[in-house]
Amino acid sequence: MMNEKDVVQIQQVFASAPINDVFTLLDRVARRLREIQRLTVEEVNLTPPQFQTLRLLWKDDGQPFKDLAETIGCTRPTMTGIVDTLEKNALVRREPNPDDRRSLLVVLTEKGRRFEGSTPDLDSLYASCCSGLNAVEFIQLGSLLEKLDKTLSCPC
Repeated sequence: MMNEKDVVQIQQVFASAPINDVFTLLDRVARRLREIQRLTVEEVNLTPPQFQTLRLLWKDDGQPFKDLAETIGCTRPTMTGIVDTLEKNALVRREPNPDDRRSLLVVLTEKGRRFEGSTPDLDSLYASCCSGLNAVEFIQLGSLLEKLDKTLSCPC
């Protein structure tokens, strides 16, 4: 948590910089990326959060609800709704967590594993959309955004 001295120092540093413009731009870029993702995954009858959940499971199958919700940035009840829909479509199933009796794991079904091959390659899509940045700039942007994400806090 920042103290008052830190806030004053930041305000002085950014007094001449259009910091609000930077956050407005970040919001605009995020909205454009969400729209690109929505239109792309819509082709396979998924919502972006459903697709994100499957992508996480394709990388590391058998994750607890809590971890999936944290990674995606949603509440546990929202994650339950996402998993309910994916389960109804036979893409995932719930299994007891052997490490914690109080939690369940979300696990891909065979259909869910095969489904990966019929989904859009968002990495390639994003790469083609972001051709204005070279690899070094993209890595720098990622590092700066990670740093911002870790340090961002609400002074309210």
